[in-house]
Amino acid sequence: MIVRNEERLLGDCLKSIADEVDEIVIIDTGSLDRTCQVAAAHGARIIERPWTDDFSAARNCALEHATGDWILYIDADERLEVPAAGALRAAVAEPGVVAFRLQFQPQAGYTPYRELRLFRRDDRIRFRGVIHETVHPDLEAVAQADGLSFGQSDIRLRHVGYEGDLTAKHHRNLPLLEAAVQVTPERVFLWVDMAQALAGLGRLEEAITACWRAVEAAEAYPDEKQAGDVTLAWQWLVALHLPLSPGEAACLARRGLAAHPHNHALRLMLANSLFMTGEAAALPELLAPIIAIDAETFADALVAYDKRIFGEWALDLLGAAYARMGRRNQAARAFRRAAALAPDNLAYRIKATAFSSHRPQETPR
Repeated sequence: MIVRNEERLLGDCLKSIADEVDEIVIIDTGSLDRTCQVAAAHGARIIERPWTDDFSAARNCALEHATGDWILYIDADERLEVPAAGALRAAVAEPGVVAFRLQFQPQAGYTPYRELRLFRRDDRIRFRGVIHETVHPDLEAVAQADGLSFGQSDIRLRHVGYEGDLTAKHHRNLPLLEAAVQVTPERVFLWVDMAQALAGLGRLEEAITACWRAVEAAEAYPDEKQAGDVTLAWQWLVALHLPLSPGEAACLARRGLAAHPHNHALRLMLANSLFMTGEAAALPELLAPIIAIDAETFADALVAYDKRIFGEWALDLLGAAYARMGRRNQAARAFRRAAALAPDNLAYRIKATAFSSHRPQETPR
């Protein structure tokens, strides 16, 4: 782990891993709070290291102090969730595997995707990149050299951060991202995260440019592992254009969906754009595949989705489309389903009631 000023979150993280790991190695990069005391109370080994604007350097320092056969890397705002006690040890007992893709839930209310977070300790395996550091290149090289494979596990990491004002984080990350894309311009997610930081700082035109650079990088360096990242670029392009130009947003959503037809977020964004341009009749067919998905059991290997995409958001939009077409009964049903999924949202109940009122009903279809 690498930490700085994490006393509020660190304790729960360490509790989640305590029974599953043999040692905890923490690099502290300059905490001014009680982070080190919290770490020591949980039996962690703490190494103090000055922050050098390089996440990989800090991660690799931790690797150099680790003594176990396998490495789990985790952040203070993440929690380990195992299907049964001893799941980590059971996983790494599998022969012929260099690393495991664990389930990762990036935010509360999101579906999980897969991340490589558990791998063999090997001097050939080191993190690369000053930000959004990765071990993927070294893992692939070792796997190929040693005839090893990648495994999957039901072990889950749940992220509890990304709440509140992110302005300070955007200011911190932006210079690192600008440096990183000069070194590895083919890494799509660096451009996407740059776009998010720029948008968060109100620099919208630059954010749009960064999105296009992400799309260009994906086209210039085709890589299935980056497919999920480039869909985020398309989503940001649609979102940044939607308030002022719904028509342009719809065109962008169509382009993104044509390239990534199974991306459910882009499908919902296309439906929203079409509704805003007056094309409500297209929405029932467009939204049907999304609404049919059970958000509680759904998981994609590369993409995490806000569960509301498959439930209340899609149903609310469907209800609005039916209402615009004068199909009151169907509008009311959609709003009632949205209300059932989000009982605290009064708006859905109000709309369901309004379209269930005693007025002439449309001819059944």
